[in-house]
Amino acid sequence: MADRKLKKRIVWIITVSVVLILLLLTILQLRAKSYIENYLSQRIPDHMHLTYDQIQVNLIRGSVRLTEVGLDILEKDANFRKAGMSLEAIDLKGIGFYQAIFGNTISIRKIRLFKPKTEYYQGEHQVKNNGIAATDSPMERTLSIAKLSIEDGELKILGKGGDSIVFSVENLNLSLENLKLDKETIGREIPFSYGDYNLSTGLVYADLGPYEAVNLGGINIKNQEMELSNLYLKSKFDKITLSNKLDKEHDYIDLKIPELRMVNMDFGFNKERFFLNSSSLALQKPKMEIYRDKLVQDDYEQKKLYSRMLRELPIDLNVSEVKINDGYIAYSELVKRGTVPGEIVFADLGATIGNVSNTYKNGEKTQIKVMAQLMGEAPIELTWNFDASKENDAFYVSGVVTDFKSESINQFLRSNLRTEAEGDVQELYFTVSGDAISSSGDMKMNYEDFRFTVLKKDRTGVNKLLTFVGNIFTNDGSKTDKQGYRYGEIYAERDNTKSFFNYLWLNVMDGIVNTLTGDGKKE
Repeated sequence: MADRKLKKRIVWIITVSVVLILLLLTILQLRAKSYIENYLSQRIPDHMHLTYDQIQVNLIRGSVRLTEVGLDILEKDANFRKAGMSLEAIDLKGIGFYQAIFGNTISIRKIRLFKPKTEYYQGEHQVKNNGIAATDSPMERTLSIAKLSIEDGELKILGKGGDSIVFSVENLNLSLENLKLDKETIGREIPFSYGDYNLSTGLVYADLGPYEAVNLGGINIKNQEMELSNLYLKSKFDKITLSNKLDKEHDYIDLKIPELRMVNMDFGFNKERFFLNSSSLALQKPKMEIYRDKLVQDDYEQKKLYSRMLRELPIDLNVSEVKINDGYIAYSELVKRGTVPGEIVFADLGATIGNVSNTYKNGEKTQIKVMAQLMGEAPIELTWNFDASKENDAFYVSGVVTDFKSESINQFLRSNLRTEAEGDVQELYFTVSGDAISSSGDMKMNYEDFRFTVLKKDRTGVNKLLTFVGNIFTNDGSKTDKQGYRYGEIYAERDNTKSFFNYLWLNVMDGIVNTLTGDGKKE
């Protein structure tokens, strides 16, 4: 009898305990849900407007789920919408409710954002402010997130008119670990610290201004490696339309890079200055077409040499090596209406560029070596170096061209210089050293039966008088030293409204003319 009473008492105690526990959990659940709702309604700044359909709280699992979420961010002290976001759902798991309610730390094991669609406006978009008024306060708590993930997101940055896309990303997937936000990090350029991260996207678009835009097939960043696929930088208009829109010279560009890979990548802010470091950047099979309409008014804006461009970058850049594999460059100019633009082609282009940096010590140089097939047939090699820290932009270039048939560039010579050439250049060597003002160097050539033909102004016939006079002063290659070379000197002054390659072209042309028309002897 006593045993039966004892058993009933134990059952009663257990039942009451379970009921009390369930009641306590219900109260805590309601309090946790109420706390989250109050926090969202009262602690969000008044320039933010948050809406959601449902909120689900599970105290035992430590999870919160918001569905059909919307967030509008207004310009402070104004009534203009700066950004907006909509999400199918936000999942928060592993929340430390006790610390969140009674402590100073909000700790979350995982946050997942499902299909967020974000828009940012560069201009002013007036909307009615239905946000809940609240006073801004400094960062009082520490937010710690073990893992933050964005799944299948979209991002758009809209122009001032609100109807043009400046930047967009599709199928954005991001995983970010060990994220921490507190009163120490909140004032930084990146207001939180983080650990490992992975990023992948679908199509990416960026408007580069009135004339160009860039498209990407996708971005993939993992384990400090970044891969860009199908980069396509192109003028927005065809060549004729672009020329009609220009009030001064601007190149038509068509650049395709199937694959671009950066390894050992690190980036961030050093105080307020952004930095990007990498041990290697490789470009696979880039193909670029550049077209210049010389009938458009010249652009007299001062052009910077590459050393100065590096030195004056608004970021700290340090890439140990850049490699270009199997590239192709075609450059053409239209000089006279009704003629075919002259074109120079560099095929099978390979390049290695070391120390692409504006952070290395004085004396360390950017080293460049380029090999290609000039007009698709003549091997050409260029070696070039400069110290980006030198204010005078000093540089050194040497080059070699072999087995070159001059007839292959007659289209370019005919259009640009109103001349044609014949003869073969077995070997051409040049060295040039200079700075932002002037340069000098030397050249030697081994060539045969070299002749120039000067065309009439309309390029439809030969100017026999100028051709005859020109070839009087041009050595055909028969008067050489014992090794078969003729020698020349180089001197050029830079036109600072032109690019470095125009500067290099002036040096090479001066050397060729001096070698062909001078005494050919080595000084």
